[in-house]
Amino acid sequence: MGLGLAIVYIVVGVGVLFDVGAFIRRRCKQVQKKAADRHREMLWRNGRLETPYVPGPLARPEFLRAMGLPLVLVGGLLLLVHLA
Repeated sequence: MGLGLAIVYIVVGVGVLFDVGAFIRRRCKQVQKKAADRHREMLWRNGRLETPYVPGPLARPEFLRAMGLPLVLVGGLLLLVHLA
């Protein structure tokens, strides 16, 4: 059980870290496009000039991919504890 959990953590962490299937990049692109459209509409409704939309950290693929590293480390530690 512990060995399987460690392997799952490592596989998921590597998948997120290397963005297997480009899922994270695609999803972040959709989120950023939708947020930019909402931002532009809100500014037009309020009669303001258009300002550029700056995505937050959770809408950036680099930030989300970096979150895979702790998963790999936790999986490695679990594997190390299980094998020791």
